[in-house]
Amino acid sequence: MKLLLLFMFGALSIIPSLVLAKNSVSESYEFYSVYPHSKSEILSSLNNKTTISKDGEKFHGYAYSDVKWNYRWKYNKKSCWITSANTVLNTTYTLPKLGTNIDDVNEIWNQWYPNLVYHEKGHHKFATKIARKIQHAIVNMPSESTCSKLDKKANAIGHAYMSELGDLNSEYDKQTIHGETQGASLFSYL
Repeated sequence: MKLLLLFMFGALSIIPSLVLAKNSVSESYEFYSVYPHSKSEILSSLNNKTTISKDGEKFHGYAYSDVKWNYRWKYNKKSCWITSANTVLNTTYTLPKLGTNIDDVNEIWNQWYPNLVYHEKGHHKFATKIARKIQHAIVNMPSESTCSKLDKKANAIGHAYMSELGDLNSEYDKQTIHGETQGASLFSYL
């Protein structure tokens, strides 16, 4: 057994550099409470209490994804190369929370709300894919003549993918009409 372990350690030491990669993903929730007393009050209650708006338009749910990346490198007199890369994704959902327990309100809420959450989770899926792409691209970067060049290129990769994430989210909202085609529009239930 000792001989096998020594052989394995020896074989691993021949590999010039072993690149390590790790992704971390977390989700959290922030809620704003609404208190409609009838189904006719649901929409106005949401619109009055929502903290989410863009260009004067109010929204009832939102997913904010923050992707950070970090990496380590090694260098010698000739080059600098990546030895590990990690991404950390934190998505915070802002969603309404029903503060009343009225049958006709609950009936509509229970049909609509899961679709709103589903739509927002779609944004998180894009962020998860982008975080993986960032990590993969940085891990697989070729070496550079200086660590400064390597650092600049690694961060350019991350920022380019974050721009792609913005485009993906915009296109997703455009295609789904901000979740309307997924049942996330309250108008469909009133």
